[in-house]
Amino acid sequence: MMHDRAPDEVMSSENEGMFEDDIEKSPIWLLSFGDVTALMLTFFVMLFSMSHLQTEKWDAIVSLISTTERPERVDKPKPVSEKNIASVTFFNALPVDYLMRILKEKFARDAVLSSAPVSGLDGQVIISLPAAAFFAAGSDKLQEEGGETLSRLAGVLLQFGNQVNIQAHTTPDPPARPQDGGERFGSNWALSLARAMTVASALEEAGYQAMPTVLGLGDSRFRFLDQRLPEAERYRLADRIDIVILPQAGGQ
Repeated sequence: MMHDRAPDEVMSSENEGMFEDDIEKSPIWLLSFGDVTALMLTFFVMLFSMSHLQTEKWDAIVSLISTTERPERVDKPKPVSEKNIASVTFFNALPVDYLMRILKEKFARDAVLSSAPVSGLDGQVIISLPAAAFFAAGSDKLQEEGGETLSRLAGVLLQFGNQVNIQAHTTPDPPARPQDGGERFGSNWALSLARAMTVASALEEAGYQAMPTVLGLGDSRFRFLDQRLPEAERYRLADRIDIVILPQAGGQ
């Protein structure tokens, strides 16, 4: 004898079948992907935990290495560098006003340099050395007293890092024949350049290694001297070597 189900039971059974069909099942590869991801995460966690060095053990090892005495072999020579690099001290450029005041104070106590005028022009300091105190007429060979004076001057120039130029000048008269029997210079330009190079070499031998710029100007600046001065005074001022100190730092 068959029993009829209630209408509510029939509808409930049909709904359950519909829900089971609507639920989408996960693909099979997603399970494998999840397992692989979990394994990789575990692997990197293990690497991270192993990367932390135990500081206590490390300090003990370093202490042991630093206190271990290693006997040196007497017969084995120690390596020697082919090129030794010396330490070099660089000086900054000093303001020209301050520099001019310091130079005047230092030169006032020097027998030869006290006669060298120190002037300022276009932001530069110019030390005018009279050529007669350093060279004989028509010669580029440095006299003994002039060499000693340049040695003292080199010690002064070493105290600052300003760029230095050396400019030699002559009178308009043709170069005289040197009294020491040397060859006569063919022009004032050649004589002035030779004297400027001699001064630069003397400063270098005294320890000044800044490589100054060397110029031989001959009598090209004679016309710029004050025309109101007596002719003898203009000639005396024309025959000179100018040490020009620039406001910027130079090669040291």
